[in-house]
Amino acid sequence: GLTSGNVDGTGNNQNDSRSWTEYYTEHGYDVYLFNYAGYGRSYGGSSWNESSEFATGFFSAMKRILFSTFIGFTPSSETLKADATDVAKFILNDIGVEQLIIHGESIGGMAAAGAASALTAGSIPTGNVSLLVCDRTFCNLNAVAQRLVGGWTGNAIKLLTPTWSTDVAHDFLAAKCAKVVANDAADEIIHDHSSLKSGISFAKELMRGSTAHVGWMIKPPLQYRMADLTSQSLPAKNPPKWPEDKHVSFDEAFHFAACARRIGKLATAAKKQAAEEENSVDEEGIELSYLSDESSTRSSKSTTRRVRTQTNNSSPNTLPLIRMWTKLSCCDGLCGAPLGVSVKEGMDVTISWLTSVLIFGSHILAENAEKRSKKSTTASSSETFQMEDFDSRPDGHDQYTLVTHAIPIPEVLSALKNMTSECRIPEVENEIEYVIGCLAYAVSRLTSKENGVTSTKRRFEADNNEDFPVGCFLNLHCGHNNQYSTEERDQLMSIIRRCCGDTV
Repeated sequence: GLTSGNVDGTGNNQNDSRSWTEYYTEHGYDVYLFNYAGYGRSYGGSSWNESSEFATGFFSAMKRILFSTFIGFTPSSETLKADATDVAKFILNDIGVEQLIIHGESIGGMAAAGAASALTAGSIPTGNVSLLVCDRTFCNLNAVAQRLVGGWTGNAIKLLTPTWSTDVAHDFLAAKCAKVVANDAADEIIHDHSSLKSGISFAKELMRGSTAHVGWMIKPPLQYRMADLTSQSLPAKNPPKWPEDKHVSFDEAFHFAACARRIGKLATAAKKQAAEEENSVDEEGIELSYLSDESSTRSSKSTTRRVRTQTNNSSPNTLPLIRMWTKLSCCDGLCGAPLGVSVKEGMDVTISWLTSVLIFGSHILAENAEKRSKKSTTASSSETFQMEDFDSRPDGHDQYTLVTHAIPIPEVLSALKNMTSECRIPEVENEIEYVIGCLAYAVSRLTSKENGVTSTKRRFEADNNEDFPVGCFLNLHCGHNNQYSTEERDQLMSIIRRCCGDTV
């Protein structure tokens, strides 16, 4: 395995049992580590500095800094990818390894994807790259900067570094080898919308594979901005239908995001009004605090009755609207945050939530289906996923009323249909109908034979005859800089074994 990134020059990482080096060697892999040119003792060769030995001292250090800053311009996006490619070629050609796994974490994902693309994307592959692992990385650097600093930085970086190419999503999709994208939706450094996962799903679902400006902040169309400002109801619109619609369009995705936002805004306003009438503390934001669902309804019946008697001035639709948004906001994104969290972040983030469900959701269903088959005493020959495969909640989750888990999409869909049949809410009737239609489309698409068990197994293959293959998805919950949990490490090794043809 080739692990790209910055290596601790003191060697302390070799004594860390949680390091990637220890992880791979324990499973029988040889590990090759390197520093990018411009980092540590890897200062790069040049005619300006011909010495092959690392010179110590103040003047030598200043010489390297001045050269890297004003002459060599290292490190840059191009040198990172070139360094990884050169090291990979050396391992393949000079050392002669038969299988090479390129694992890049964070900014190392850009180097790893660039190397894998350079070695495999041509008509004649120049290297035997078995697997590419992009671990908690971004779709492009501009998108990360926009979320960390401000929207203006996207074009500023493009202006200041016109020769840089940080399009990791393009290199990842172009690489013709088995691939893994690992992502934590709650990453504190790389926003979920600017992550590689979201960039890939956005490009594949909405842009037919084009990765230009994916992950960038997107201003909603004028009609949705005006409707949001004036609190107008959105017009009725037909949601996508499966199998007639193989992909959702930009307009359909934005309409879904606008509908979810309006339902959340009105429900939040209704909740605040009810709280004010009860002399309760106001809550800010569009996302509601999670109210009780079936698991805790019994403990809140008296509270519900009190709200009914003390909110005589409120609309009769207040409580049904609040309950409806509570269910909808907890809707499980399968490979990301619940829907309510994405709605709070903005319409573009809500679109990423939807596209990620459609592109990578089947990978989570496949994992749950495998777990279900292992527990079952009878062999299952079904070519499609079951509704229970949407449920990623732990066993016994309904016994703990203080812990709220994301609710599976089919359960949310069923609850919304029952609520709308029991109570009509004219203010958001069009919005609710459209959201229900989109969620039903997602369920039908993910459970179809076309996207079923057999199709999902191809995600482990290097060449599966798919346009813009996305590889395997690994859902993480460890943050950006933390180590994988034991379960996550086991999942990664299982994927590696299957992609490389080893025994799991």
